[in-house]
Amino acid sequence: MKDRYSQPLFIAAIGLSAFALFTLELLAGRLVLPLFGGTPSVWTTALCFFTAVVFVGYAYAHWLGTRFGQRVGGAVHAVLAAVVAAVMLAAPRDLGGLRVPGIDPALNVLVLLAIVAGAPALLFATTTPLLSAWFSGRGRDPWWLYAVSNGASLAGLLAYPFVIEPLVPLSTQRAAIGWVLPVFVLLLAGVAATAPRGAPAGVAAPATPRPSLRMIAAWVFAAAVPAGLLSATTTAIATDQVSTPLLWVGPLAIYLGSFVIAFSARGRRVLPVAERLVPAAVTVMWVPFIVRVSWPVPVLLAVLLGAFAVVAVAVHGRLALSRPDGAHLTGFYLAVSGGGLLATAFVALLAPLVFSGVYEYPVLLVGALAALAMLPGPEWPAVSGPGGALRAAGARMLPFAIVSAALLATAPHASLPFVGVVLVIGSLVIIICSGPRGMAFGSAIAVVTLTLVFSPPYLLRVRTFFGITEIRSAENGDAVSEVHGTTLHGLQFTDERRTEPTAYFVRSGPLGDVFAELATRRPDGASIGVVGLGVGTIAAYERPTDAMTYFEVDHAVITLAQDRRYFTYLSDAPSAPRIVLGDGRLSLAAMPAGSFDLLVLDAFSSDAVPAHLLTREAMRAYLRTLEPGGVLVFQLTNRHFDLTPAVAETARSVGLEARTLAYTPDAAARERLAAQASRWLVAGTPEAMGRFEAAGWETPVRGPVLTDDYTSILQLMKRP
Repeated sequence: MKDRYSQPLFIAAIGLSAFALFTLELLAGRLVLPLFGGTPSVWTTALCFFTAVVFVGYAYAHWLGTRFGQRVGGAVHAVLAAVVAAVMLAAPRDLGGLRVPGIDPALNVLVLLAIVAGAPALLFATTTPLLSAWFSGRGRDPWWLYAVSNGASLAGLLAYPFVIEPLVPLSTQRAAIGWVLPVFVLLLAGVAATAPRGAPAGVAAPATPRPSLRMIAAWVFAAAVPAGLLSATTTAIATDQVSTPLLWVGPLAIYLGSFVIAFSARGRRVLPVAERLVPAAVTVMWVPFIVRVSWPVPVLLAVLLGAFAVVAVAVHGRLALSRPDGAHLTGFYLAVSGGGLLATAFVALLAPLVFSGVYEYPVLLVGALAALAMLPGPEWPAVSGPGGALRAAGARMLPFAIVSAALLATAPHASLPFVGVVLVIGSLVIIICSGPRGMAFGSAIAVVTLTLVFSPPYLLRVRTFFGITEIRSAENGDAVSEVHGTTLHGLQFTDERRTEPTAYFVRSGPLGDVFAELATRRPDGASIGVVGLGVGTIAAYERPTDAMTYFEVDHAVITLAQDRRYFTYLSDAPSAPRIVLGDGRLSLAAMPAGSFDLLVLDAFSSDAVPAHLLTREAMRAYLRTLEPGGVLVFQLTNRHFDLTPAVAETARSVGLEARTLAYTPDAAARERLAAQASRWLVAGTPEAMGRFEAAGWETPVRGPVLTDDYTSILQLMKRP
């Protein structure tokens, strides 16, 4: 009777721990993100950290589940929970002092995450394998509990950005983890209390031979491929195609959902279909990597995320089919977590050091085909005679042909021949190669060849923790530009227009009005602060009597802006601008009060929104650095979000007035100075805003106030 009532306790404990672990992962990322300039690499590094914690937790669960009975193991685990609670009480609340500019940012992120979330994450990570082993020790099938765990993780992933973050203050979110711990400990106590006396140490009987080293290696490799593709797919889309904030939610949801499908009896019914679609899925995933054109966002996301779902389900399906019996459950989970750790470390830590582009993406795609060849599973259709070969090729080609038609229909007209060539090569790979081994070999050759032949032209490519920056030259050689991800960050002409501000910063645009107002207000010279360096274009506005200070988080951007082979805005300025390395908000906090007459914030990295720079607390910090009557300026150009109402309302909440101007350049400005459409907002005193109104600036509509506790910007997303 007691054992019958234990099943709900197992489900509740595993579900709560998985839900809490994923919300804790996102919460920790949110806490650490502002300290590193809001770069998306923080999320990739956080994923690496939490997979490492899961691996350590699974190793602990393997040790505890195979060495002690359930009652003794439960007591040991309760001691761990008490230690975790004590560590959480002692954890620092102010994280700003833990940011160390002198060390590698990725290492700094890992240290901060360990302080913020390491202890509770370790406790939650142990739950699924440990309780599954105890469940198996009671003579019950434990594998469906893995589907429960990943389903709860998926629920936590979706609940955080859409429910928790918009409705619950950040400080309350952090406190809530402490509230969850007592409930979790009670559930663990209930599970331990229902253990039958004399229960074995979580090991099913009779014991079976241990899996071979070859099988363990296959588990590690197969688990590594989808985990790596989770990060690499997000990075590839955001870097080379479209930088859509919160894009990581989609791949991570697919990754978790594929575990639910693979480890549930009903879900495994779709595995044969997924395996038949894998050749087409892998091929259409590497086609956009090779053909770097402006694909329509809905088509691109549908193709890449849909294909990733097929690959993840197929690989995890084979992983589930090869699982051992309950006697070796914790060892299997340890191998799976080890594969995830290796993959995320490869993508987050190693790849940025050894690759100038997102080359880990095609490497992992080929690895997916290799993983299918390593593990037992449904056989691929047998080929006999010309007719059988044609039928097999046709079955593999049909889904590829359908997706290829969509890609051809939506590709830019000028790129159609290029797209067509790549798709023809992809179709030849599918037709000629048969079986996972052949597909892996053929795809590897195709990707390497096409990448070498069709690499986009650039003068220099630099990859750092903060993303990939390319220096490109115009076709006629009269201009050099800097591109971060998919967004132009600056452009300078090499002829007589060299000293003219270009792109978003032209004198005929909003920034020209800003500096005209500054000249009226401070005719004898001014102190100017700029958050976000780019190529140093704003230095073109500097007068001999001005003093300009830049704040830039990426050292590579500083190096490129100072390299006279590419850009000379900084060296051409009347006096060399000062450059401060570090996050703008943290660096400004160290500046003396009243340092600037004008403060410009232009710190977007592609279209990702640095929300921590736009909050009420941030604006109060900016106000401290302004002289009386000073003006704040925000560059709010964005393809995905309308930030103007929220930033304007936030400025009003600290006693400022705000005005905005959307700029659309005419043909002459586009031709002469490569002028770009942009939107700017200014905030300051009523007198200053009166001068901007006279220049045509408008009063923004009302919007929500952004704070450090409430920085959800989903409500600001532009409607299609």
